[in-house]
Amino acid sequence: MNFLRYILPILLLLLTMSLNAQKTTSVSIKATATVIDKAEIELVTIKYLEIDAGMAVNGIINVSAKRDGQAGVMMVKGRADANFRISFAPVVEIPNSAGKGSLSLKYEMYGYTSDNQGASEPIDAAARTLKINSLGQYYFWLGGIIDISKARPGKYEGEFTLEIEYI
Repeated sequence: MNFLRYILPILLLLLTMSLNAQKTTSVSIKATATVIDKAEIELVTIKYLEIDAGMAVNGIINVSAKRDGQAGVMMVKGRADANFRISFAPVVEIPNSAGKGSLSLKYEMYGYTSDNQGASEPIDAAARTLKINSLGQYYFWLGGIIDISKARPGKYEGEFTLEIEYI
């Protein structure tokens, strides 16, 4: 069995928060992928997760991986028709590297064999068997619940790790 590990600097999260003169918070998220072993599989970031502090209700931002256009989109490129498992940590606490404050992220991931977010199915953090399509592709949408109630201006960095294993 081939075991591959991907580290996504915090979902993709290179998060920078700042306060402007009107005391509103802005949040930007950039999704990137670092593939540890490209021998048989590749993870391509198609679209970054998009959030804005203005989306928050009582300090919580909810981005549905199934329905929201703001969800991040990634594609696995691998062996056509291959079965694989994926697992990840569902909750991450990210400290402010510039001082006080933290963010809490509860990830939501959906996946499907074609680029069809509406038809995608939930993927929980437990290892689940999935199948790459005949073109060697499988799509993921990433969203979740982001708690910014404890966030302060600063820089928030962390990692989101996907573990993928052919079976």
